[in-house]
Amino acid sequence: MKLKIALAGLLLLAGTAAVAQSPAATRTPLGPLFVPSATFTAAPTPVITPTPDADDPRIGVCSAPFQPGWTPYRLYRHDRLADLLVGVEGITVAQVAALNCLDDPSALPAGAVIWLPPGTAASLAHPAPEDVSPDDDRAEIFAFYASAETVRNEGQSVTFSWRATGTAAYFYICPPRPELTCERPLDAQPVPLEYTTPPITGFRYAGPVRYRLEVVDGDTRTTKDLRLEVVCTHEALGEVAGNPACPLQAVEYIFVAWQPFERGVMLWLSNTRQIWVMTGDHRLRIVDDDYQEGDPTPAAVAPDGLETPKRGFGRVWELLGGADGPLGWATGDEYGYDAGWQPAGQYSYTTYVGGPFGIQYAITLIPGTRTGYWVQIR
Repeated sequence: MKLKIALAGLLLLAGTAAVAQSPAATRTPLGPLFVPSATFTAAPTPVITPTPDADDPRIGVCSAPFQPGWTPYRLYRHDRLADLLVGVEGITVAQVAALNCLDDPSALPAGAVIWLPPGTAASLAHPAPEDVSPDDDRAEIFAFYASAETVRNEGQSVTFSWRATGTAAYFYICPPRPELTCERPLDAQPVPLEYTTPPITGFRYAGPVRYRLEVVDGDTRTTKDLRLEVVCTHEALGEVAGNPACPLQAVEYIFVAWQPFERGVMLWLSNTRQIWVMTGDHRLRIVDDDYQEGDPTPAAVAPDGLETPKRGFGRVWELLGGADGPLGWATGDEYGYDAGWQPAGQYSYTTYVGGPFGIQYAITLIPGTRTGYWVQIR
C-alpha cells in the first residue's frame, strides 16, 4: 500500500511539471553543475524511485533518504534550495522539497539534514589529503578570480580559477551579503589547490552570489571571497513574491483587442480567436469567437458616456445577459495592441499579461478547463 502511495505522490509531481503555462511555453534545461571532486565528472540525471516499506507513513512521499546516490546535507542559515541545486538537471526545487518533507522550499529549517541528488557538493565522497608536513603549516591563496563579474542566468556561464598552497582547499557558496556569517558546509569536499572549474550555469535568482575559497594546513586557515552579480536573461513582466526569481521564458507578444466594462474587461486573442471574459468577481471564462463580418451586433443603446460592445465582444456580451449581465455596459471602445505574455514560473498556472496604458494582469487558468481567475496588479 505504501509503495502505491509513493508512486501516486511521484506521479502527482510529474503531472504538475508537465503542465504548460501558456500556448507557447517551452522548457529550457539547466546547464551542468561544477562538482568539486577529484575527477570533476558530470553527475547523472537524478532518477526518482519508489521507497522501501517502512512503519513511518510519511515514507510514502518523503523518500529522499532512499533515492539512489542522494546524500545528506546539513542546512545552514541563509541556505536556499535553488542555490544548492544550481545546474542539477531532471528534477525541480519543488520535487526535491517534497521528497524531503519540506512544506515550503523557500523556508529551510537551519540545522536540519536534507538529502540532495547527485551533482551537488554534498554528494561527493573524496577523502581529505593528509598533512605531510605538520611542523610547517602554510595556507596561502595566490590567485582566485572569476571569468566574469556579471553573468546572465541563461545563455552564459562563469568559471572560477585559483592557485593556492596548503593541505586542502574547499570551494563553496556563501550568503550573498558580506556581513552574514559564512561557514564551510559540514559535507564540503576538498578540491585541487590549483584548478579552473568547468562552466557554472543554471542560476535561478537575480542578484549577488558569493563564492568562497578556503585553504587549510594544520591549524592555519585562509579564505577569499568573490561576489558575482546574476542578471536575468529575460525581462520580467511581473514579480514573484519572495526571492527575485528570473523568468524562464522571454516575453511573447500577441495582438489582442481589449475593451473595458463597468464590471470587468474583455480580451480577444488573435492567435487562438478566443475571447477572455474577465468579470468583476475576478473570475475568468474563455469563449470561442465565432463572429463573422456581417453578423448582427447588439441593438441596445447605451446611456450617455457608456458604449454598446460590437462584433464578437457584442455577441458574447448579449449571451451573458447584456447590460444586466456580469459585465454591465462598456466604458470605452475596443482597443487593439500587442500584449506581452509571460508565465510566472516553470510550474505555475499563472501568466502575466500586459494590458494597455501600463495596465498589467495576473491570470491563473485552471488546468483542463476554460475558466480561471484574474487580478489587475498594475
